[in-house]
Amino acid sequence: MILEIDELNFGRYTPAQLAAVRPDLERLADITRRNLRLLDGVLGVEAGDSALHRKHELARIELAEARTQIETMRHDLATARAWIDQLQGRLAAIEDDEEDKLYRSVGLAATAHTVVVAAARRALLQHHHPDRWLPEKKAAATASFQAVCAAFQRIKEIRG
Repeated sequence: MILEIDELNFGRYTPAQLAAVRPDLERLADITRRNLRLLDGVLGVEAGDSALHRKHELARIELAEARTQIETMRHDLATARAWIDQLQGRLAAIEDDEEDKLYRSVGLAATAHTVVVAAARRALLQHHHPDRWLPEKKAAATASFQAVCAAFQRIKEIRG
């Protein structure tokens, strides 16, 4: 248990209230001193060990530097996310073309070679063919099959 005595505001208590808790605070201080001596004994630290004090100060400095680096990384991450959002907005504006949407609906790019389009058509139509599905999924497969057929028919018209 950690008590942060520094954060207590003793000004808001009456002298009688403070006098009532003083014995408990003195007992707590004695127990804390004894526990610290025992801990120092377990750790093999002698009282007034300047090397330990230096290590403690170095650890505090390193912790402060780590916190600064974390804040810098958070800022960099926020900046990167803003850039990504901006780029995605630009890409969405570019890809908003109806033809691009048609090609993306079947997993192709508008620049796909004719051979690739034909292979994709065969694979998708075979995958979505209603005869390949269980009776309870046949209706959904039929709808998917028809959508794929329509998309490839439109691609055929565009490519002329």
